[in-house]
Amino acid sequence: MTALYVANCSKQTRLFTYMFTENPKPFHHKIASGTQIKIEAGDFEIDQILKQHSAYGIQQADKVGKGFSGVAYRIGKPISVQAIEAGLSQKDQEAIDRALEARKNTAAATDLILNRKAQEYGSRQTAPLEIEVIEEGKGPTDNDGKFNETISVVKEGGAEAPRKRGRPRK
Repeated sequence: MTALYVANCSKQTRLFTYMFTENPKPFHHKIASGTQIKIEAGDFEIDQILKQHSAYGIQQADKVGKGFSGVAYRIGKPISVQAIEAGLSQKDQEAIDRALEARKNTAAATDLILNRKAQEYGSRQTAPLEIEVIEEGKGPTDNDGKFNETISVVKEGGAEAPRKRGRPRK
């Protein structure tokens, strides 16, 4: 028997579920945030568990990187606290990156809508769109580090030069 250690590197409790081919009954383990569980199984069963969870982003505890789902594993020995903390940090960074990408996509979509509306009214959108996102405090004494970000939508080819009417001079 070999030990598979599975750590939850997210900020919420996880239900870790797996099945074996010879036993279709699913096994469940609740893993609290920042903790790990130990699964005693043979090498074949551990391989099955890892294959089931590889599609969902499980990664080796010492190789946590891009696309991390928040679940890390190590075979044979427990996962260190430092590795779990690194996983938590990576999971947070993944969420920050996804949120930034969503804000950029929203700004680009808004710019496209404004551009189309301007064209409908026979006008042109000449200035680039800037969206500022500011986190406000809950009260007047709430002065913690607030989120403040400005997103500029840049048109392809840089700033558009205004078109001139008529023929060029000789």
